[in-house]
Amino acid sequence: MNSITLLTQDHRNVEALFKRFEAAEDERQKRDIADKVIEQLSIHAELEEQLFYPALKAKLDDGGDVIEGIEEHHLAKVSLWELERLPVSAPNFDAKFKIMAELIRHHVEEEEGEGGIFAQARKAMKANELAALGERMEKAKATVPSRPHPLAPPVPPFNSILGLPVAVLDKVVNAGKGVVQGALRRVS
Repeated sequence: MNSITLLTQDHRNVEALFKRFEAAEDERQKRDIADKVIEQLSIHAELEEQLFYPALKAKLDDGGDVIEGIEEHHLAKVSLWELERLPVSAPNFDAKFKIMAELIRHHVEEEEGEGGIFAQARKAMKANELAALGERMEKAKATVPSRPHPLAPPVPPFNSILGLPVAVLDKVVNAGKGVVQGALRRVS
């Protein structure tokens, strides 16, 4: 699968989760959906920052819209980090989720829109380069951080160097969180 198709598919998956959240009435459902969004967007942002953006930037004289994309990712990571720590029962949980979703929708619109970063990539990169990059990104999904780290460096080589150890820690935290949530569900 080429890199643009992979990233676009991620966008559609997250949009479907946004719609599920908007329709959810139960706090547990909202928390579960929010956690999935946080995980999927964290992985997506890392794939773009570690692989897609550097590959595109290397092909463009001025870097295109890569810097703006990285800045939008930073705002999204801050929002996701806050949402991850906010109890679903907090009065501002739904509002924070809504604002994060609006930020992501704006980012997606800019990436996919006419003249956006995906159009820039199609113009600057050959089909076989996009396909090879997509394969690398698909493989990297298992080894990039799955939680938001807004203070981590967003550009190579630092994000790649820190990526794997942070991803391992994220998996440990996610596993522990799953055990605790499972126990709480059995008790309630």
